[in-house]
Amino acid sequence: MEPYHGSDESRFKKHTAQLTRKKNMPSSYRLYFLDNLRAFVILLVIVLHASMTYMAYAPVWWYVVNPQNSLFFTMLVLLIDVPIMQIMFFVSGYFAVPSLQKRGSVSFLKDKWVRIGIPWVLGSLFLAPPIAYLTYYSRNVPMGFLQFWQTDFWTKLYQQSVYWYLGILFLFFTLLALVYHWNSRLKASSSRITRPSWILFIGFAALMTACFLVINLFFNLDDWKNLGYIFVFQPLRLPLYAGYFLLGIYAQQHAWFSAEGYKPGIKTWVPASILSGLIYLGFRLSPAAASSSPDLMIKLITAVLFNAFCLTSLMAALAVFEARVNGKGFIWRSQSACSYGMYYFHPLILYPLAYVFVAVSMPLELKALTVILLGTVLSWLFTSQIALKVPLLRDMF
Repeated sequence: MEPYHGSDESRFKKHTAQLTRKKNMPSSYRLYFLDNLRAFVILLVIVLHASMTYMAYAPVWWYVVNPQNSLFFTMLVLLIDVPIMQIMFFVSGYFAVPSLQKRGSVSFLKDKWVRIGIPWVLGSLFLAPPIAYLTYYSRNVPMGFLQFWQTDFWTKLYQQSVYWYLGILFLFFTLLALVYHWNSRLKASSSRITRPSWILFIGFAALMTACFLVINLFFNLDDWKNLGYIFVFQPLRLPLYAGYFLLGIYAQQHAWFSAEGYKPGIKTWVPASILSGLIYLGFRLSPAAASSSPDLMIKLITAVLFNAFCLTSLMAALAVFEARVNGKGFIWRSQSACSYGMYYFHPLILYPLAYVFVAVSMPLELKALTVILLGTVLSWLFTSQIALKVPLLRDMF
């Protein structure tokens, strides 16, 4: 996830105020709800990763699998998994151009290297291996960590855990900085109020669906790709990450969420999100979608439903948080400040915690809730009391 920086937000507000004075644009850019939404998504990430321990049909490589499982957690995973990273890329894209205009491309990239690039490299090299080793350790596979690191980690179990996201985000920021450096039009651009038509949303969903479907001809829905041990990603979703990052840039450039700018409507997007989510869930749980070799029609339906649910969820979340969760109280302020650290460190806390609770005899729902709450609270405490206070760490988080 892109780190939350209070200084970046302040600079963005000053930049907006300058544009307002120059172009008589409304100055009420309401940014708190975007920080709150990003913080909420991180909580959903923790819920998602905890739920995968208790879901039926968990991936064979998942770190800790509880012997008792439930279809409820499978449904929870299916629903949360679709929109959360696209929301993260959208929010990151929304803040990107103002930060570039304020800092310049060189300073922008230096900051992103410290706050995203270095944590990505350190996490991938030093934290991902022990996290991946839990797959063996939790199943009593007779292989020590050192042997695992020298052999299977670099072959069939290579991964970057949650740190893959930082690599893709840093790549997007780098590409954007290069475009900005050579594009005088982007350097001189400013937010102008224009309201999107339904053609924009339909066209965007159609484009994302087409990209999804084409790649699905070569990769399965949940496949992961290791690109030279540098970038790790899900091929079907890579175009969506780029698309939603660009949509965030578009939204900022067209003054979405300003006093007179476009604001997604709750009455439109929330029912659409609920309906598309239910249809998508029902289809994913159907025998047709469960086939190991789905035909073209099944892939087409999956692509349409996935992307419809993804876009409507983003817009519904923006609508609800802009209208209802736009404050800066202590809880949201603290959660926003700690959200990056919670994303970064929660695997080191949540997965061992889930492993410890495998041996605990208690109702499944209560066990899952306990692991989620403890994992969230401990991740927040570690971030707020250590990551944000220890020298060097606080520069990154």
